[in-house]
Amino acid sequence: MNIASNILKILLIVFSIGVIFFGAYVLPIMAEQMRALYPELDYAKLPILVTCELLLALLLIGIGIIMYLLILFDRGLTFGSRFIRGVEILVGMCIVASIGIIILFQYLRSFGGPGPLLALEMIGITIIIWIVAAVIMLIRAIVKKAIVYKDDYDMTV
Repeated sequence: MNIASNILKILLIVFSIGVIFFGAYVLPIMAEQMRALYPELDYAKLPILVTCELLLALLLIGIGIIMYLLILFDRGLTFGSRFIRGVEILVGMCIVASIGIIILFQYLRSFGGPGPLLALEMIGITIIIWIVAAVIMLIRAIVKKAIVYKDDYDMTV
């Protein structure tokens, strides 16, 4: 068994529990506080809350895919089409998440939009997601080249 893989699985589980707590408890409280502070924006509470919850659900699905990839890694199935497909799905999810954040940003701008700090945070998170997607695409390219190399090596032996 790979110790690093097991530690990462534990950390992902703990992080997932935190995300679930944040989505189920903290986010609705924050939405209610926003409504109380800005009653004129009552109509915006539900769309913002739903969008944030969907982004958190997307994060949880991504964590599930990473757990699946770790299981494939533990079983020695890293150089297969299922692993490549999982990595490609993660890249697609990063793109969808960044589009979701941009849409949320634009929606917030439609009524005076996020303050400077929140705007910087949203831009920063979007850039971090793009960096993660680029790293995942690099991992995909490395694994694909390793598969080709492995296949070529198997043919010569």
